Amino acid sequence: MHQPYRVSRRSALFGVAGALGATGGRAVAQPAASAGDWPNRSVRVLVGYPAGGANDLVARAVAQGMSEALGQSVVVENRSGAAGSIAAEAAARATPDGYTLFAMASAHALAPAIRRNLTYDPVRDFAPIALAASAPYFLVVHPSMPVTDAKALIALARRQPGTVTFASSGVGAGPHLTMELLQAVADVQFNHVPYRGDADMLVDLIAGRVQAAFSSAGPTLPHLREGRLRALGVSGERRLTAAPDVPTVAEAADLPGFAMGAWWGIVAPAGTPEAVLKRAEAAAVPTIRSAAFRERFEQMGFEPGTLSGAEFGRFITSERDRLAEIVRRAGIEPQ
Repeated sequence: MHQPYRVSRRSALFGVAGALGATGGRAVAQPAASAGDWPNRSVRVLVGYPAGGANDLVARAVAQGMSEALGQSVVVENRSGAAGSIAAEAAARATPDGYTLFAMASAHALAPAIRRNLTYDPVRDFAPIALAASAPYFLVVHPSMPVTDAKALIALARRQPGTVTFASSGVGAGPHLTMELLQAVADVQFNHVPYRGDADMLVDLIAGRVQAAFSSAGPTLPHLREGRLRALGVSGERRLTAAPDVPTVAEAADLPGFAMGAWWGIVAPAGTPEAVLKRAEAAAVPTIRSAAFRERFEQMGFEPGTLSGAEFGRFITSERDRLAEIVRRAGIEPQ
């Protein structure tokens, strides 16, 4: 069993690594059509997960707004499989002419650290357009647990090291890495119980077969509202509009700077003309920042994105590097 991180390692885990240039490593292939003509036919957005999931819902909302702004169909195409990598690989190899876009998720920034022989790089092979949305994880426990806040859960785990069961949606998934980060900065050890996704994990958590978890906001909110689970905190930087009474883990457990979560954005293949990227950004951002988008997704525990263009590119780079560092220090071997 790996040893927990120490608080002294916070800078390595929280620090944002030096960002690569947003256009670094782009392909030099020429587009099939001039940027001034774009788009003169339909545009597709590849999504690496099935219809109805968070990545798909966000992508479809952005695609609809882009379609209205551009006067052309912007169609979502789901290519699920290999933890989102099938769509990512197809998008990375697509002609960089603006007619294939990709709905990138935080899982794609994590992939280089946990998957062997990955055929794409989230920084080198894509050009950023806009961060669409993000969502933290809820720190939850079964209601039978004798704790009502994150600090009390940590104290219980310290008194009984390695005995408090902490479920995750899978080894190396975002909730697991969030747990690893909590163990690091709080100097505590849980007994990790991995599952095959949120649904299986929530079944056992609600039944009381495991005691605690970081769980995705959308699937968890109904169980909190019905009292089947108790929320001790959210893993993001701010409280959620959908659950304003739930503090952040950082404030509840006195862990300044603690922040983890999932995110989704729109990118294009590297080498896409700058003029096309700018027009795509101008079409996507108003939807992301609209009141309708905010109202729809805040009720699901999501927050609209605020980064576009080069800022989003620097964010992807920092996330790739930060997640890789957490994976390395957790001793998770790439599969």
